Amino acid sequence: MSQQRVYDHRMSSGRSLAGPLHKMLQDSDLPFRDFVEVALYYPELGYYAREGSPVGKTGDFVTSPHISPVFSFALSLLISEFGAFVGGETSTIVDIGCGDGSLIYSLYKPNAMRFWGVDRSLQRVKHRDGVQFATSLAAVPRGDAQLVICNELFDALPFARLVMRGEHLHELWVTERDGVLDWSEHEAEAKYDDYFAERGVELRDGQFVDVSLDWESLYEEICGFVTRGLIVTFDYGYPEKQLFSGRIRQFGTAAAYSGHQVSRDLLARAGEQDLTAHINFSDLERAGERSGFKTLFFDRQAKFLLAAGATEHELLAPLDDVRAGTADEALEVRQQREDARRLILPDGIGEDIRVLVQGKGVPEAGWSFQRKLF
Repeated sequence: MSQQRVYDHRMSSGRSLAGPLHKMLQDSDLPFRDFVEVALYYPELGYYAREGSPVGKTGDFVTSPHISPVFSFALSLLISEFGAFVGGETSTIVDIGCGDGSLIYSLYKPNAMRFWGVDRSLQRVKHRDGVQFATSLAAVPRGDAQLVICNELFDALPFARLVMRGEHLHELWVTERDGVLDWSEHEAEAKYDDYFAERGVELRDGQFVDVSLDWESLYEEICGFVTRGLIVTFDYGYPEKQLFSGRIRQFGTAAAYSGHQVSRDLLARAGEQDLTAHINFSDLERAGERSGFKTLFFDRQAKFLLAAGATEHELLAPLDDVRAGTADEALEVRQQREDARRLILPDGIGEDIRVLVQGKGVPEAGWSFQRKLF
């Protein structure tokens, strides 16, 4: 693998990860999974720990809640439906991986429900009345019923990058040579061989794969929090047969994002670009089933939003029903309508993201999001 000059620790200003990474790599190479952990979450310098929000039109990427209020609108309808089911009981609505809190704030209504945002770092949250925040799910009071939202949570977890060499699985590590970050390969730990063997996945010679054992363990933690309710997961990913298909994805799914541009240069600009990989939804589904959950929905986000009632929002109303005043206002409405359609049209984000809904102690049928649209 070719070298990539991504930093020079000798020129570090002290406000980058160059210095900390140099010290770590003096002792030994780092598994790429640990490099991702440092690049994303190192205190004050990691991508998600630094000042400023990476999400939004002025950031490095956008998520569905930032694209259009139609996303929050559809979730609000689901929360109302959930509230009707639990009746007068105390229920808790939780957004895990809440970031700046914009999604949970958009869902908040002053009623008997409790609204919580959970994130390992809360420095970007602008606190307002009505919503409470915590750095761990364990700090959130359960109430009698729970609805947990995970919006692009799992693809933000550290992941390992592996490659099959002949009949042996190798793990990619990160090394340093004269101030240059480069790749090295080590025989993979048995836990990764076991991961694929247990799932009946056979990898091709030369095939790269990206996997996180944290997908399953975090979902199990969420399942342990929900005594009766729903877990709604939005993320980029596939069932494992598709995710690990060497015919379709010979080089894995790992990618870096910066300035709304995608790159495969995963070692570049550590702490200044997002690192992500598609998730194995089969891991989540099985973890839920082991905890007594039933799968109520698994499909593309566009289908979920449409079935949940997104078309009731004014931005998706027929054009004849839309009223705008000045030319500037009309232009703004047109842009908002285009953004809303990105969530539901075949070539938009709504086709790329999948939604898994699992429930425990709730009806297995009759939810709006389960409606057949055509």
